[in-house]
Amino acid sequence: MKLEQFIAESAGDAVEQIRGQLGPDAVVVNVRQLPRSFWQKPRIEVLAYAPEPAAAPPAPVEEAPAPAPASADPVAPEPAGNRRDVAAVLESLGLLPLHAARVAEQLQAGEDADLTLPLTEELAQARSLLSRWWRPAGRASAARLHVFVGAPGVGKTTALCKWLTNAVLLEGRTAHVWRLDGRAANTAESLSVHGEILGVPVERAWSGAPIIEDMAFIDLPGVPWTDPAAVQELAQQVAQYPDAAVHLVLNAAYESGQLLAQVRAFEDLPLSDLIVTHLDEEMRWGKLWNLVLGTNYPIRFLAAGQNIPGTFAEASAEHLLARLFPLK
Repeated sequence: MKLEQFIAESAGDAVEQIRGQLGPDAVVVNVRQLPRSFWQKPRIEVLAYAPEPAAAPPAPVEEAPAPAPASADPVAPEPAGNRRDVAAVLESLGLLPLHAARVAEQLQAGEDADLTLPLTEELAQARSLLSRWWRPAGRASAARLHVFVGAPGVGKTTALCKWLTNAVLLEGRTAHVWRLDGRAANTAESLSVHGEILGVPVERAWSGAPIIEDMAFIDLPGVPWTDPAAVQELAQQVAQYPDAAVHLVLNAAYESGQLLAQVRAFEDLPLSDLIVTHLDEEMRWGKLWNLVLGTNYPIRFLAAGQNIPGTFAEASAEHLLARLFPLK
């Protein structure tokens, strides 16, 4: 990966430079405002790179098997799997016992179940089963206004900035941001600074005027999920933004039980989907399948790290399953 530096006077200028040199598939790594003297125009620095095309896998080399010595013992077959083995592996990957047992029981239920399959083949079937249970993000894809909600400290503002940067710098879209107060004041000054860097207006009061930009984002202060009254106040505030996609942001470093409890706490809101952050702090990505199997909401984005835009990718079954069951 070779990073390229782009110096631009505006986000639009940066988009033209990046696309002209690196193409439409460029990945932005970081954005910052450059220091300037009194008479200089404000400028931004963007670091980006062009992803390398995936190399074709080498053709397998076929070799004649060496004859086994006459005295060699036959190779013992791989032991057959069973529900306990499959469930134990899934639990070690982060699935809750209830969900791990559900997968294992589905694999070995019915008259056609083959109870003699090796464990590796049963895990391959588990991978396929989980893929069928994946719930794709739907209606939020067409929304123009996006509202970020969640508990304090889960990374709502950072996730918003990541999405905003991708939309403006990589997709060349126009945007508008509102940094609004709730029960508590919204102290995310970094959002206003980031909007200034990208040339995106960041307002502190909601007027309800029609949105003319391609995309619009609303950042709200975090709400304690254990306070039902605070969550109800948040629901009343969100009701002021009709036709908005409401994204619940969750910190992947929390335990699965707490993540599911947070989803239940915010269910009175018209949630569209989930955004999972802090994945750089959590190795057991299998935990995310507890959200798939234990809630009615799709996972929309996966985010990691504090760099903006850094790691911010659309979630997919294959993205998660590749971490759980790497293909050889």
